[in-house]
Amino acid sequence: MPTATRPEQRQNQLLAGLSLAEQSRLHDDLEPVLLEDGSVLQNAGELASHVYFPTSCVISLIATTREGAATELAMVGNEGLAGISAVLGDELSSHKLVVQGAGHAYRLKAETLRWELAEGGRLQQMALRYAQALMVQTAQGLLCARHHSVEQQLGRWLQLCLDRRPDNRIAMTQERIASLLGLRREAITDVAGKLQAAGLIRYARGQIVVLDRPALEARGCECHGVVHLEFERFFRSTVTIEAPSRLRPNPLTLRHRAEARWREQPDSAPEDPSEAAHSLHELEIRKIELEIDNEALHEANDQADALSERYADIYDFAPIGYFTLDAQGNILDLNLAGAILLGLKRSQKSRHRFINYLAPECQEAFTQFVDKVLAEKKSGFCEITLMASAQRPASTLRVEAVPDEEGTECRMVLMDMTEQHSALRALKHSEIRYRQFIDDLPVGKDAAAKPLNDN
Repeated sequence: MPTATRPEQRQNQLLAGLSLAEQSRLHDDLEPVLLEDGSVLQNAGELASHVYFPTSCVISLIATTREGAATELAMVGNEGLAGISAVLGDELSSHKLVVQGAGHAYRLKAETLRWELAEGGRLQQMALRYAQALMVQTAQGLLCARHHSVEQQLGRWLQLCLDRRPDNRIAMTQERIASLLGLRREAITDVAGKLQAAGLIRYARGQIVVLDRPALEARGCECHGVVHLEFERFFRSTVTIEAPSRLRPNPLTLRHRAEARWREQPDSAPEDPSEAAHSLHELEIRKIELEIDNEALHEANDQADALSERYADIYDFAPIGYFTLDAQGNILDLNLAGAILLGLKRSQKSRHRFINYLAPECQEAFTQFVDKVLAEKKSGFCEITLMASAQRPASTLRVEAVPDEEGTECRMVLMDMTEQHSALRALKHSEIRYRQFIDDLPVGKDAAAKPLNDN
């Protein structure tokens, strides 16, 4: 496939709708190509390796049968892209792509497109919205083929072609038109003759010239109007779409983003071929590159700070105690619930050993528990008794601990189990009393002689 001189990206309306940053980022990935009439870009069921953004060509989406019969599902011009399967996440093409009218296009690797779509910017939103408009064109074409006359079908097809061409000329044989519409060639010849006799078109040697488009629209059905309005709605709806840009990590695009920003400056001087001017330009571009990098760094720092504050609040105001101990049992960190539990100030945490707050009978067992967690680098749990203080009575705590990656710190979650243990003790005491009551009940013949309340 021959390469072409690079046309303006804005000649393709979908590319023109992207932000300046996205256009700059795609600059190196968009390959200009010259597409010849009748070229098959991909077949149904093949790996979708590329997508195409036409600038002056027209591409047909073709469905084929096993016997070789073909019907055009839709056509793509400079309003969109061909290869919608890649946009919808399928690695295989669902239809055949054939160049209907020669011209230029941009070719983009499907892998790069998927990468860009994952960024969630305007390209993703516009491509998905374009897929909806393309489905409307396909559905309306099927409706037209089922319910409208051959003249109306040909009129709709001619108008769709004119929407995607710079003039009123269409290079297409009647036989090929019949194949695209799934009709007999004789039917197309008969209708084309009537339209020519009415002065709407002129046909000769595979060239169709539309002479009176308003009259052609008046004699046609509503199908072209429905499709045209859908594409107008597509472009109106994408004008106001704004999404945060999360640039894919491709350092080669940094230069193009800097160049684009330099061109936006009101005082940017015209290009000067002298060596001094070139050096000055390179310094300015490098300065802008550093500014872009610095902006990205500040944005990342702001996001990190926001996340840090969010999780710090979750940590501090959790209803259970969080502690971090070193291998010697010193308190390295604790949250607000933990500080209240021990009754100490958080500013004085490094002066205290956690074991000093435990009942003497469980201190040794807790020390062995921490040593085991750090030595085996495995999580574990145990129960401990916290000594009574002036602020609270003695309490039973469940400790769940995990080590850090190096095995030098023990991170613990403490949950107060005092009420649960009290409830279990009360339940056990009630069970004992109930069993004693059952055992004291009279049995057999003695039951009648011995009253229940006999002391």
